Amino acid sequence: MITTQFFTLLKRVKPGMIAAFVLFVYTSLDAQVISSYSFSQNQGTYIPISNSTNIAKATASTGSGVLDDNVYPLNTVIPFSFPFNGSTFNSIKVHANGFISFGSPVTSSSDPIGSGTAYAGVVSPSSADLQSLFNVNGLTGSIDYTVAGSAPNREFIVQWSHFRPYSSTAATSTSHHDWNFQARLHENGSIRYVYSMASQGSPNASSAKVGLRGATNSDYNNRAASGNASSNWNNTVAGTNSSAGITTNYSFLPTQGLTFTWIAPTACIVPVSQASNLALTNSGMIINGTFTASSPAADKYLILRNANGTSPNAPANGTAYTTGENASLNAYVVYYGSNTTFENNYNHGIRGNNQYTYTVYAVNSNCMNGPLYNTQNPLSSSIISCPASVNDITTSNVNTNSFDITWSDSENGNALPINTVIEVASDSNFMSMVAGSPFTLGASALSQPISGLQPNTQYFIRGKRVSTQCQSSYSGTVSIYTTCPPTSSLYENFDSVSGANNLPNCWGKILTSNNGSTPTISLTTTEANSSPNNISFYGNGAATTEAATKIILVSPELTNINSGTHRLRFKAKRTSADIKIQIVALTGNTSSANVEIIETLPLTTTYQEYVVYLNNYSGAANHLGIRRVEGSTWSYMYVDDVIWEAAPSCTELASVTLNEETYNGATISWTNVNNQEPGSGYEYFVSAVNTPPANTNSFVTLASGTHSVNLSGLSNGSYNFWIRRACSPGEKSPWKTIAFSTVPTTPAPWKEDFSTSAFPQGWTNGTSPQSFISGTDRGATGHGTTTTNLYKNLFGSTASGTFSTVNVGPLNTSNYELSFYYKQSSYNSPFAPLAAWGNFDVQISSDFGATWTTIGTVNNEPGTGNYIKKTYSLAAYQNQFVKVRINANRTAGDFDLSFDNFEIKAGNLSTLETVKDKIRIYPNPAVSFVRIDSKEKVKSFELYTISGQIVKTGGQVQEVSLENLVSGLYILRVALDNGQTVIHKIIKQ
Repeated sequence: MITTQFFTLLKRVKPGMIAAFVLFVYTSLDAQVISSYSFSQNQGTYIPISNSTNIAKATASTGSGVLDDNVYPLNTVIPFSFPFNGSTFNSIKVHANGFISFGSPVTSSSDPIGSGTAYAGVVSPSSADLQSLFNVNGLTGSIDYTVAGSAPNREFIVQWSHFRPYSSTAATSTSHHDWNFQARLHENGSIRYVYSMASQGSPNASSAKVGLRGATNSDYNNRAASGNASSNWNNTVAGTNSSAGITTNYSFLPTQGLTFTWIAPTACIVPVSQASNLALTNSGMIINGTFTASSPAADKYLILRNANGTSPNAPANGTAYTTGENASLNAYVVYYGSNTTFENNYNHGIRGNNQYTYTVYAVNSNCMNGPLYNTQNPLSSSIISCPASVNDITTSNVNTNSFDITWSDSENGNALPINTVIEVASDSNFMSMVAGSPFTLGASALSQPISGLQPNTQYFIRGKRVSTQCQSSYSGTVSIYTTCPPTSSLYENFDSVSGANNLPNCWGKILTSNNGSTPTISLTTTEANSSPNNISFYGNGAATTEAATKIILVSPELTNINSGTHRLRFKAKRTSADIKIQIVALTGNTSSANVEIIETLPLTTTYQEYVVYLNNYSGAANHLGIRRVEGSTWSYMYVDDVIWEAAPSCTELASVTLNEETYNGATISWTNVNNQEPGSGYEYFVSAVNTPPANTNSFVTLASGTHSVNLSGLSNGSYNFWIRRACSPGEKSPWKTIAFSTVPTTPAPWKEDFSTSAFPQGWTNGTSPQSFISGTDRGATGHGTTTTNLYKNLFGSTASGTFSTVNVGPLNTSNYELSFYYKQSSYNSPFAPLAAWGNFDVQISSDFGATWTTIGTVNNEPGTGNYIKKTYSLAAYQNQFVKVRINANRTAGDFDLSFDNFEIKAGNLSTLETVKDKIRIYPNPAVSFVRIDSKEKVKSFELYTISGQIVKTGGQVQEVSLENLVSGLYILRVALDNGQTVIHKIIKQ
């Protein structure tokens, strides 16, 4: 009985396996590979087999009763000799893991196609780590076989019923796979897999290995799919490796009845004819070939290459050749495939100026016992490759009007005579050749001098080699500058070059360090004084305080450093404290040059012009260097606009300093070089444009010894102040300049109602996150004619805010008042006011924002849902400019604080002199109180400090107490019932 042949392989967790003999019939045929089997699929019908023989059936869901990793040898069970991969078989092994194997190995593998096990062959309809179901919704796993059909169309069928991917989680009635599939072996050698796979719920996924395998895992023909809506069992592709599989879960299953079919190849025959019409062409180091396919067409062609004087050996049947040198063929394998075109280049062994012969053999390979080669009269042709190009062009001995060119030898043969051609031009398109170019030289020449050139000029160089038949491609282009002639002056703003590592021609840099970190000098557009470019000096980890660290920008060669007649002017700034700049004299432009310090200057964080005179230098230096020293290594120094020029006989000022900007001018001071006063004083000029004044302009003259000026009488705006020394009536220095802007002001009376969303001109907003917004939002809309106001949302992370107005004034009477409207409203609709929200201070500055005095504080004032007006007296600021600042702070909540309609105007006030017959305030000076005698009834009073802060208020009174007040000047404001207001100064003793 069959059951006596069953062999159970213990589950992988068990300690051992038992060997078994497998009986099979093997018939040796010519070599055949599984990859030659053809594949197709169709939608068929899954019909469970009948009159079958049971191989095994599950008797439990666990333990020895479950079908899991079992292997069942079936000896001489196939009633015909089944041909497979060049052999025939009657005996098989059936694996519970979803496949059939031929040969003796017994394994529990779940990937037999990719396994290294030496099977004689594998038929795998759905190999995986499988396990049988047992009584799940009445389903129990089994493996059966039968024979269907009559000779010569019999099929041996193995059927796996009710299996699932192995899982430590037991199958349940609501969550399980139910895999059913068949492997059908036809006596003509074809193989079919038929599927009926289903699932319940969301059981675990797996990867099924589907296909065929020969004696090794390199001989395979399998299917792969990633498992998604467009790539699943119904849309597989050929696997690209032996372990490729089909991702399978409850969402990605084959349609019921899906059938995969593999058809064995037919026997190979030698191709009847060879290819024809082989045409070879060359282009540089590339040889291309094309030919006409054989007729009848072979499925592949083998192309061999031989050097002149050698011949290939005939290829051996049954061998597929790979590209590269092949000793058995005595040739280079150019190509093995179905194309009728090919390419050969340097990477395929082609060398310049050599004769090569190409031989083409017709091949039949997609068949049994292939590949077979037609070795009779193969197609062949010869060609001479073009020369290899010129390599590794370098230059040397560069000076102002010449340089030398050298290059390395190339791998060229002797098939044809060749020449070397060198081209030199002043443009990259080689349209403007130098005299004598192109230079035609012998094949052995490896150098060429070039002369008659222009100094400080870029030249371009390229080369090629030419034979009597064709020429190489051009080499890469090399460029070189001839050296710069020494110069007596220079002006460089670094704007004519680009690229961070580039400097203007003839400039250089010296970068050294003793700690392994290299500083940098780079062209940059960051922080340029004159756009677009400047030079940055970056420490980059180098110890900038060490003498061994050199961060030096080197000038072109100069002829007159020691003449005592010239000076260096430049602009510079720093980003880190303590960075200094040194001007040094150098005996060369390399790190070995001798360095002499001329002057060390401190820098500021804004660009300043610096002037260094070399009137006392007598050394032998021929370059000047701008060197960065000290400061944090991770910081920058910037330099721009460098000038080497003759020092004027009447030197300009050493510096000009802006000391203060006022509402109608500025205070500016200056210093002389070496404190040397000019004989005829100074001339200055103020202009709204940044253009040096002409000699036809009118200048203000100041006497020698004057070192500052107070400018006044200017309108609001930006200005340039130009000043020069007058050494004598006919000898004036160059101009020095500095820019300034007047402090923004506006006359009183004044009003700002935020009619647009632009932040008002002349106002100062807080720095984020303290800034206010000019606009409208939520319940924070404006008061009055527009919906726009100034507001800020105050909440946890932005709990404060500030802004200040433009300077208003001067206030030419004592009855000016400040008023504005404010509102606080909840951030969320309906935007109701909050009981506890915060506060804001109202502050006044009479010195353009230098100092501030608080004149009022609003603290958790109950909101009304509407704007609340606030009014403050400015009586203490008569004849002054005032600037108003609001400082707001959150106490609780999330709310919008809004302001609108700021106004400074004269109130409805009258002086004491106007109503002196109706009111008397006395004594004055006073010690503890003042009395108010008035014919009109007193409505209220307010007592202010001279800075504008309210210290007392009251209603209908006749005395105002001064107790507990410090001595000094106070302002008493009395409101009468008739609408008149009296302002009176009180002195408290």
